[in-house]
Amino acid sequence: MNVERIRQRSDIVRLIRRWFDERGFLEMHTPRLVGLPGQEPHLDPFWSVVHEADGASRPVAFVTSPEYAMKRLLAEGMDRIYDLGPCFRDGEPWDGTHDPEFLLLEWYRRDAGLEDLMRDTEEMVRWVATESGYTSLVPMLGPFRRMTVSEAWNAYVGIDLDPLLDDREAMADTCRANGQTVTDADTWDDLFFKIFLTGIEPRLGEEPTFLYRYPVSMAALARPCADDPRFAERVEFYARGLELANGFAELSDPVEQRKRFEEERALRQKLGKKTWPLDERFLGALPKMGNVAGIAFGVDRFIMWLTGATSINDILPFPARERFED
Repeated sequence: MNVERIRQRSDIVRLIRRWFDERGFLEMHTPRLVGLPGQEPHLDPFWSVVHEADGASRPVAFVTSPEYAMKRLLAEGMDRIYDLGPCFRDGEPWDGTHDPEFLLLEWYRRDAGLEDLMRDTEEMVRWVATESGYTSLVPMLGPFRRMTVSEAWNAYVGIDLDPLLDDREAMADTCRANGQTVTDADTWDDLFFKIFLTGIEPRLGEEPTFLYRYPVSMAALARPCADDPRFAERVEFYARGLELANGFAELSDPVEQRKRFEEERALRQKLGKKTWPLDERFLGALPKMGNVAGIAFGVDRFIMWLTGATSINDILPFPARERFED
C-alpha cells in the first residue's frame, strides 16, 4: 500500500467536493442498491438479494452509475446537483485502469448543453490541479482540445467518417482497407470501434481532449444533434491515453428512450447476458426533466493522472487484486 498516494487521493477528493460546493451544486447521496439497473449492453452490474423481515426477498443490483436516480431528482425540480461515491461493474478487466468498485463523480445542470459540461470539466480539473499543487499537469495549462468524432477520424486515420454513417458495407470495406478483420456478425458500431480503438483513442490522450458529436447509434441517453440527427450530443474527455468522462445533453423524450432501451435489452439477450424489465418510473420522469446536461467523471483515473500513477492499484487503499486474490 502506497500511503502517500492514499493521502493524495483524500486531498483530491476533498478538493473536488469543494469546487462543486463553492459553485452552488448540491451533493446528492443516491442509492447504491436498486431493483432495475441501466440497460447498457456492455456494462454488467453485480446482483444480490435483499430480505425483508417477513422473509420476502427480491433481487437487487449495485449501480454502475447514479444516472437514473439523478435524473429523477432533476425531474422533481432539482438543479445543479452532483453525486460523488462508489459504483460497481462486473466483468471489467483488472488491467491497471479498472477496478470492480470505483469512485464516480456525476454532475448535472439545468438549461445546459455540451459546452457547459466541457467548461465545468476543464475549470474543475484546472482548479483541483492548482490547489493540490501537482506539477504533472503542466502540459495541460493551455486550452483543452475540442474535436468532433468526425474531425478525429480525419486527423488520426485520414478517413472521412460522415459518408460511412449507417452504411455497414462501406464501413466493412474501410476496416479491411485498414488491416482490420471483418466478420458477418460485426455490426456498424463494432466496425467503427475496430478503427477507433486502434487508430484514434490511443492518441487522444497526447493532450487533454474533449471528443464530441458521436454517431447517433452510440447516443446512449443523449439527444440527437439538432443540426444533424445522424449525430448525438455526447462528449467524452480523454487524458494521458485514458477516457476520464462521458457526458450527454440529456434525452428527455420517453418514446425514443424506450426504443433505445428495448434495443439495448435485445442486444444483451443476443450476447447471452442477463436481462430485466425497463425502469418505468425513470421513463415517466423524463418529460419533466427539461433541458439538462450531465457528465460522469472517473475520479480514480483523474487521481492517476494528477499523481503520475501508472496503475489504479497504486491509488486505491485495497485494490481488487489484493482483496480477491490469494
